[in-house]
Amino acid sequence: MSLPPSSPLTDAELNSPELHFLTALWDTWQALTTVGEACLRRHELDLRSFIALSYLQGGPQQPADLARELGLPRYEISRVLSVLDALGAVTRERGAITHIGADGRGVIVRITPAGRERWAAALQTVRMLTGPPLAHLDGAQQLGLIQTLQGVAHAAQQQPQHTQEPTP
Repeated sequence: MSLPPSSPLTDAELNSPELHFLTALWDTWQALTTVGEACLRRHELDLRSFIALSYLQGGPQQPADLARELGLPRYEISRVLSVLDALGAVTRERGAITHIGADGRGVIVRITPAGRERWAAALQTVRMLTGPPLAHLDGAQQLGLIQTLQGVAHAAQQQPQHTQEPTP
């Protein structure tokens, strides 16, 4: 079966805000993560591990809650936590007492003092990486950018999952 010849894209399609948004997001992601992952490796962390440690700064959490916060499947957060546990950055306690009482079924993840030190050193690296690109924005512009990106992420998460391609 052969496909019909495709028509060339129009200027409107090539210059759509959606395409420009995704391209800018991709370029930013590539520029920061390529260098960022290499820099974080000095601390024996990757970006997911660093962000997981960031969330744990606020206090102990259950892995399922951490997975939900990070938008990762539970099996993936389990892998991240296994690496952090092996580094001595976190502990996982079964049946620990939480702010809502004892939970004998679940696991609670706590950051260790060594994990706090590792995170603080990695945070300095992240600041050196992200500081220069953000330096041309004043504090209000930085906050606006962050809030806008969080708003886009929230809106994208609220969309129903589509199982098939949209029809033209």
